Amino acid sequence: REKKMKVIHMERALRNLDSIERQIIEKKYLEIERQNDINIYLDLGLQKTAYYEKKKQAIFMIAHCLNII
Repeated sequence: REKKMKVIHMERALRNLDSIERQIIEKKYLEIERQNDINIYLDLGLQKTAYYEKKKQAIFMIAHCLNII
């Protein structure tokens, strides 16, 4: 039951992300073959700084939704 609740919270957190943030998290952590950061920000057409800021925001949002922070 606890695991099911975590999945629900994770899905909710992913829905709250903007499309770029969601793509970053999916490519980096949720796909079977994970990609490295360089390939992700090149694929998304982002500059390095913008990519890492979006990634940081996404991780913070997920942590907040999961009551980690």
